[in-house]
Amino acid sequence: MKAKIIFIIAIIFLIFGCKEQKVKKEINLIYMAQSGYQPDVIKNMAIDFEQKTGTKVNINFFKYDELYEEIVKSATSTTPIYDVFSLDLIWTAEFAKKNYCIDLTKNVSDLSSDIAPAIVDAFVYKDKIWAMPFLANFQLFFYNEEYIKQAGFTNPPSTLEEMIIQMKAMKTKGILQYPFSDSWNQKEGLVCEYVWLTAGFGGETFDLNGKPIFNRGAGLKSLEFMVSLLKDGLANPISLNSDESMAKDTFISGQSAFTSNWTFQYAKMNDPTISKVAGKAKMGLLPVSQEIIEKYNNTASVSGFQGLGILSNSEYKKESWEYIKFITSKDIQKVHLQEMPIWTSVQNDPAVRKIDTVMDIKSKQIASVHHRPKVVKYTEISAIMQRYIHLALEGSMKPKDALDKAVEEIDTLQ
Repeated sequence: MKAKIIFIIAIIFLIFGCKEQKVKKEINLIYMAQSGYQPDVIKNMAIDFEQKTGTKVNINFFKYDELYEEIVKSATSTTPIYDVFSLDLIWTAEFAKKNYCIDLTKNVSDLSSDIAPAIVDAFVYKDKIWAMPFLANFQLFFYNEEYIKQAGFTNPPSTLEEMIIQMKAMKTKGILQYPFSDSWNQKEGLVCEYVWLTAGFGGETFDLNGKPIFNRGAGLKSLEFMVSLLKDGLANPISLNSDESMAKDTFISGQSAFTSNWTFQYAKMNDPTISKVAGKAKMGLLPVSQEIIEKYNNTASVSGFQGLGILSNSEYKKESWEYIKFITSKDIQKVHLQEMPIWTSVQNDPAVRKIDTVMDIKSKQIASVHHRPKVVKYTEISAIMQRYIHLALEGSMKPKDALDKAVEEIDTLQ
């Protein structure tokens, strides 16, 4: 009888033990499917994490323009939709102030000694860190070497003035109808393009106190330059309706000689299965105005750093951090060199530089990045900038009038 009882208990233990083993924890990630690490890479990272820990990661991809609203919807829901989210540096102040995400200061500080302070600082608000850096994204210059040679030049332009000269030669010789293309649709990407061009003329869009100053000096020169490219038939009008992915497509199809874009374009343009310019297109440093050529290491760019944060209403904060720590680790980033590693030691690793032959260019460009303002009302401010910059590009307003109006409306918010 005793043996029978022990046998029954053992069977029960085995049944319920097996059931317990089959129960896997799951976390939900919301991420961008646009620039940065591409969906297949993010999926592979999640598979590796599940194999190592047993925790499954359900990934929800959205276009960048849809990301903000989806994150806010989850953060303000009684039942959270997501646990881990992609934090664009421009949302740091707002999300932190509204308590949408948890303070990760202790977690990140323990790891950050090997990360450039400028990258970590992008996710700092009120002396606390709100996300672990994940994507060291920034803009670079992409050019078609073959078109440059056909136009009679040896080297890519290092100044904006040289770029104009080369583009005019391309038009005159019938090489291209529109030598330049970019992502100038009325979205966040337009603000990014405007920020790096303003830096390229030697200025900033906002002062150290977060006040707009872009309606004069370098900010005005930047918009006037953009408008002139359209008026002179150098910039493709399709740019006014293009996001970063569309601008990439225009370039890799051979329809333009010059463009600026995020780091993701490098791999795309060198993939012969999708690119008509593989072997012809190159990546370099963004050109700046001749008058400031000795500033900013002879180049200027804009940051698009992204971190991974944990929503405050997540029930799986521990598992979420383990996932974040895993996919941002040095070992994982060494394997996935499609993007710039956040770790300085990985960037400088001889083995990595042997694989990533343009790491030196990326290291120089990231050192010249300029930031969009870190303010709580950034989303509203950006919408104003997008609207009036685009009106000027359309020809509906003069650049000075458009920028004055934008600054006036932004001042009423602050």
